[in-house]
Amino acid sequence: MQKTDYSDNALILKLLTESEGVRSFIFPGGKSKKKQGNTLIPLSVVNVTFTQKPNHNLGSVREIESAVVLRDIPFNPYKSGILFFMNEVLNNTVKEQEDNEGLYNFVKHAVQILDLSESTLNFPAVFLIQLTNYLGFYPKVNEGGKFFDLREGTFVRYQPSHPMYVPEETSAVIKSLLDTKLDGSNQPVFNLQTRRRALHELLNYYRVLFDHFHDLQSLAVLEATFHD
Repeated sequence: MQKTDYSDNALILKLLTESEGVRSFIFPGGKSKKKQGNTLIPLSVVNVTFTQKPNHNLGSVREIESAVVLRDIPFNPYKSGILFFMNEVLNNTVKEQEDNEGLYNFVKHAVQILDLSESTLNFPAVFLIQLTNYLGFYPKVNEGGKFFDLREGTFVRYQPSHPMYVPEETSAVIKSLLDTKLDGSNQPVFNLQTRRRALHELLNYYRVLFDHFHDLQSLAVLEATFHD
């Protein structure tokens, strides 16, 4: 999920693991392109061999190799932008030692779908919606709900009295995306501005729920590649 410099030749890797949530490792020699290869792009799926000393928080990486070979994302600027966006969202929401095997499998599956899918117009918004299911705040829909109340995480029939809600038109768009698949096989068709408004409102939902949810640097890059 994230790599930072540690020394002249070593990196600190923060990885989402299958059974132990988010863990950090030191990767000696990790700055070497020969040793790193293409395994450390954001959200690459890897197998890690490491050692763990008693009373040390950081495991030490001995070997790292790709578990899933990405065939399109590294060469597709739009998909690469989506991948960076996904990674930044996860770094803002998933913290150390949150054991969630379902989340791991969802993220792995999402990366594979992104790599293979031909239609990704609604992928960023659908990813945000489906991720909420693993973070514990998937939107609820009341009968006849027309407005998405960001504070309550619920579609309600009447306009809320507070300002943290989504206008009716964009709420309808978000509601239609609740049942949309990541692979785009059943995606509704929206114009560029409609998709952009829905994505921004979903990010507002995350900001309401996470005090530490920072502005995403990847958003500008992602929007630069948006198209109808």
